[in-house]
Amino acid sequence: MLDIDNFILRNDGKSFPVTPVECRLLETFMQNPDRILTKREIYKQVWNHENFDANNLSVFISRIRNILEPPGSTAHYLHSVRGIGYRFSGDGQ
Repeated sequence: MLDIDNFILRNDGKSFPVTPVECRLLETFMQNPDRILTKREIYKQVWNHENFDANNLSVFISRIRNILEPPGSTAHYLHSVRGIGYRFSGDGQ
């Protein structure tokens, strides 16, 4: 559950503060469950900019994964789609 007013992500009974960018990323993924979003689409929606920085996006994705996925586990929520972008699985599969 994402609290966009207070920048809080609740997952597995715990609350995690998120930055405004992380919040917009999570909101974008949650609004598009099980849909592959290209890196360009994500960047346009979150940063409102056509040109994207893949490294910048990767850093934020990594930070979100650290919240959503236990260390050392396989991805259940946020999946990389090689060469394209990412897919968020709302049901954790």
